Amino acid sequence: MSGSANQSPVGDGSTAGGDSSASDGNNHNGDSDRSNSVKSASMLSVLRIRDYRLILTGQFLSSIGDWLLLVAAPFFVFRLTGSTMATGLSMAAETVPAVVLGPVAGVFADRWDRRHTMIAADLLRTGAVLLLLSVHTRGEVWIVYAALALESAFGQFFGPAQRALVPNLVGRGPELSAANSLGQLVGGTIRLVGGPLGGVLFAVAGFRAVVATDAASYTASACLIALVRFRPGRGHSPAEHSAETTARFTEDFRIGMGHLRRTPALPTLFGVAAVFFTGNAILTALLVPYLSAVLDSGAQSLGILFGTLGLGFLLGAPASRLVVGRASDRTTIAASLGALAVVFAVTFNVPHLAGDVVLFTLIGPPAVCFLVTADTSITRRTPDRVQGRVSSAYLAVQGLATLSGMVGGSLLGQEIGIVAAMDAAAGLIAVSAAYALLLPAR
Repeated sequence: MSGSANQSPVGDGSTAGGDSSASDGNNHNGDSDRSNSVKSASMLSVLRIRDYRLILTGQFLSSIGDWLLLVAAPFFVFRLTGSTMATGLSMAAETVPAVVLGPVAGVFADRWDRRHTMIAADLLRTGAVLLLLSVHTRGEVWIVYAALALESAFGQFFGPAQRALVPNLVGRGPELSAANSLGQLVGGTIRLVGGPLGGVLFAVAGFRAVVATDAASYTASACLIALVRFRPGRGHSPAEHSAETTARFTEDFRIGMGHLRRTPALPTLFGVAAVFFTGNAILTALLVPYLSAVLDSGAQSLGILFGTLGLGFLLGAPASRLVVGRASDRTTIAASLGALAVVFAVTFNVPHLAGDVVLFTLIGPPAVCFLVTADTSITRRTPDRVQGRVSSAYLAVQGLATLSGMVGGSLLGQEIGIVAAMDAAAGLIAVSAAYALLLPAR
């Protein structure tokens, strides 16, 4: 329940995606840690892989910076303008690039060296964030929107490249789902500490300290990725794509979307995700009004709920290792989304902060099971050569669903009331659970 699909409480925070088949995933990094001898399916087994440790650490640092700014930027805009609409636009600025660029960014992630793409995206995001230091007056608030939009735009290239690179490091076997679960564990930790820390840092040191910290986190992530030893085999060579023409770009895009349409389960899985993330975004848009109008609470309560949600993700990551792979994707996804619908419905009909704190913890385990299963299922059904395009399409679906849900949730809350709108969102998530039953049994 935040401003973007990637940073929402039940957003997709995993690191994996892509393919490392024998024909595409030649490993030339010379690192004995990266071998196919990693047989254990335990979540921590993938930490033996040096390059993956670097990627995961970079994700942790940059995502912490993201959450600091996620909390601080709306408060800064509100303090600068006193306008709730201006504050809402600061959240929308981070969502729109996912909708506009998401479908096409993956073409470049498949053409370019993915490690170089991630490094460049991190450095460009550093520059975009530093633009916020030039904002001093209400009349300069447009710079905030531009900086946040640029940061998000460069992130659209980083995400698909990261999702496609990680399986080249860990493989497509049990270690892939282990990496996805570990990514959710890191995401839970970030949710646990990032939101409250952002509020504290903003209150104690000011907005500029938050900006500097976020910029430093991107720079640190770029340095860590630069240390990755993996180099692509010939299957990844950008020389094959030297003709940067509109016709070639259109053809590459068509090939990626054609794979998505023709592959069994993928269209249904994308539809399930679209319905779910729309419902989740409605809840996101109404969370602050729910705290203010229903619970008569403020920003401190929001930090508490985010923290307990992060705790739920921490508990859910190891729990997902016991579930994912033991049942079919259809069963796991449908059961997880059904459980989420029930928890959401109960949570927002219990008008007590103490009860909501407990219930927010229960959101984590089924959410992690859904996210890990969806990510792993998409990865294993997509060859490496089009993984960037399919990953970017999935991120675009999340972004569009999030934007639609937040706008719709705001309007729905005014028309039928906050709790009734939240109940409708829980019902929408129940629909996504039923939709998941259309997935293949295996």
